[in-house]
Amino acid sequence: MADTFVARASVTIDVSAPRVWDALVNPAMIERYQPVTSVVSEWKEESPIVWRREFQGKSFQVRGKIVRFEPERVLEYDHSLPIFRSSGTGHSPQSYRRVTIELREERTQTHLSVTERGNKTRRELEHSEGSWRMVLHGMKALLEGTQVVPTRTEEVR
Repeated sequence: MADTFVARASVTIDVSAPRVWDALVNPAMIERYQPVTSVVSEWKEESPIVWRREFQGKSFQVRGKIVRFEPERVLEYDHSLPIFRSSGTGHSPQSYRRVTIELREERTQTHLSVTERGNKTRRELEHSEGSWRMVLHGMKALLEGTQVVPTRTEEVR
């Protein structure tokens, strides 16, 4: 995969790594901070993962495969693009991205960083980074029991 446009986002959350990990792999938690209606996976290496969403009366899905699974440390997977591809449309290997999510516990906090490879243009890179910032801040707000108000640079355009 080309590494020209590598998206990066990170956040520090005031909870333990096991709680952050649960938010990453527990479908009921994922649905509370990501714009999906369901997530299905066995949560182990080589297992498929499918995110589904209803949007404006249409069903969409993103399919992927977990390539690395180290509980409370690393979750790495490939996923299809674009996010809003109709579920009837094929998913070619050329349209996949690789996401690596790493956790590092620091006392009572957990630092979570995301790297997404496979962006083909600067616009895709900016969209990816913006989306990940929103997801991570949503997770942080959920786990800390707070409300995150986006700054001007984080607002959805």
